[in-house]
This record gives sequence, C-alpha cells and structure tokens, in this order.
Amino acid sequence: MEFAKKIVKTTEEIFSTMIFMEVSADAPLEQGKQALGCHVSAMIGLTGSFSAMLGIHCPETVGLAISGAMLGMEIEEVDADVKDALGEIANMVAGGLKEKFAAENIGLELAIPTAISGKSYTIASSARSHRVIIPFSIEQGQFFIEMKYNLN
Repeated sequence: MEFAKKIVKTTEEIFSTMIFMEVSADAPLEQGKQALGCHVSAMIGLTGSFSAMLGIHCPETVGLAISGAMLGMEIEEVDADVKDALGEIANMVAGGLKEKFAAENIGLELAIPTAISGKSYTIASSARSHRVIIPFSIEQGQFFIEMKYNLN
C-alpha cells in the first residue's frame, strides 16, 4: 500500500499549499521503539478498509514554528492554539491519505483529532500494529509523521 510514499507526498503537499513551509523528508525510521523526544503531538484515527492512527510529533520549538506559520502569528508557548493547529495538520494529512487511498478503492473514515503536550509521554499501540515513522526537516528542526496501522 506504499504508506511511506503516500505520507511523504501528502505531507509535502499540505505544508507547501496550506502552511507555506518547505519540508524535506528523510528515510523512514525502521520498525522499533524509537524515542522521538517530542513535546507536542496530535493524532487522528482512521478506520475502514484498515485501521490506523496517524500522528504528528514535534519538539516544542518546531511545533511553535509550524503553528505560527499556519496561523500567521508569533507563538511563544505551547497552548491551545498550537494544539489546535497541529490537530488540524494531522486532520489535513489524514484527509489527504484518505483521498489517495480512495483512488485505489480503499475506503477510510476519519475520527476527531486529539493533541497532547508535555515533557515526557509515551504513545503505545497494539504489539500487532505495523508502524511507519517519517522524519521531516524544516529550518527550525525535525518533526515526525507516524502511522500505526492494522490491516483488516
């Protein structure tokens, strides 16, 4: 299903057209338990032909830069605006993936995005889940788009 390629293409499209930031994708991280060192994450569920959770994970400075660019304002702390902006980005990336999969007759529905922040947290999923993590770079640093999925 080429999850990594679809995630990269969709993320590049969203950042270029909706956030007006250039991003560059690095090679996907290998399966495993990478510690991402992030302070703010937004996630959204997908269900239908397969089940998945898509997340965007950012260090604080990167989350502030992305949210500020999207909202067109200077943001100094992780607050509700940052969480809402990252939730909307997760929603847009998931929506773009839904569209790409629909072109292959793979139907998906989206849930409501959720965002969390803090200095230390862990996001866990079923041990049977597959995992794709794509690191992206912007001028302010690196963020990650992660997709955990189970094929039905």
